[in-house]
Amino acid sequence: MNKPTTIPELTGQMLMTGFEGTTLNSETEDLIRNHHVGGLILFSRNYENPEQLHTLIRDLQGVAASTSTGLPLLMSVDQEGGRVARLTEPFTKYPPLCCVGNSQSEDLAYRFGQALATELVDVGINMDYAPVLDVHTNPDNPIIGDRAISSDPETVARLANSFIKGFRDKGMIPVGKHFPGHGDTHLDSHLDLPTVKRDAATLEAVELVPFRDTIAQGLEVIMTAHVIYTAWDAKNPATFSKTILQDILRQRLGFQGVILSDDLEMKAVENYFPFDAFPRMGIEAGLDMFMICNNVEKLRVLHNQLIEDVDNGIIPITPIQQSVERILHLKKSLAAPPVNSPNPANWQETHTPLASELQSHFSGLTLRTILKRP
Repeated sequence: MNKPTTIPELTGQMLMTGFEGTTLNSETEDLIRNHHVGGLILFSRNYENPEQLHTLIRDLQGVAASTSTGLPLLMSVDQEGGRVARLTEPFTKYPPLCCVGNSQSEDLAYRFGQALATELVDVGINMDYAPVLDVHTNPDNPIIGDRAISSDPETVARLANSFIKGFRDKGMIPVGKHFPGHGDTHLDSHLDLPTVKRDAATLEAVELVPFRDTIAQGLEVIMTAHVIYTAWDAKNPATFSKTILQDILRQRLGFQGVILSDDLEMKAVENYFPFDAFPRMGIEAGLDMFMICNNVEKLRVLHNQLIEDVDNGIIPITPIQQSVERILHLKKSLAAPPVNSPNPANWQETHTPLASELQSHFSGLTLRTILKRP
């Protein structure tokens, strides 16, 4: 591997993008060779079966290895269990993370992390957007709900650390989300820009606890929330807030890892901020990586804008270099892609009982019902 040196190479490493197709194609190869993307995110549109996915990822990593830097790709997916599972059977169908919280079992959380990571690693995926570190405290929340481990911040922190240990022991990079906490929102940030009006003391006592504790245990990557927290920054969502990402996440919580945006095509940012300002706003706030999930042309536009802003002195080179150093540090921990095709029969034999055990802790009670109890 060689360190990226040119502006296109450096800024390209800061890009995480979705792509089309279930096999390597010229468009995706262009993203890797000419836009130097740091990572790719997989969706159901890229998946037919585990063997096909293994071949696709092998081919993508092969292209990356043949580029000027030879840097491996962060191959990522949003596979939490429950409602958020991009890869369907024969990948094990796990229930949502709330089952871990209901169980109160660190052992079960650890085994869930291990099992989920095993299946992903077997096909060549090295980063998963899990666990959710949001504390589910708003019964009207349309997006988090049973994706959260618990409505108690200490429980979220304790069990998330066990889940993360399971991930790490199988070679999977965890991504904690959505900083500084999406659990008290009443809007879906895919559709609009939510605002949380809690005071700073409450935010610190609830929202920040799981992030603080997982950071203390070495959490590698954090995804930002497209949410405004008025106590800290009444103007900008966390994704574009220097106060939240640098003063709170970097300085107060001591996070040294990679800060990744949530999808920048979501209406929470797309409808409220000019797209050509995203590179400048993101770098000023402290983002290390920018995510575009669906529109490849937008990814190209974003990259070209990043390059132009650096060339014109609008964005200084120093934070770019610092971000890339964090990304390279993360990539040094990546294991080599698996050579052999996966054997889903092994997953079913060992992981189906685990899924049933998790499901046994699923409660039909909603948070609203729990909060209304005497």
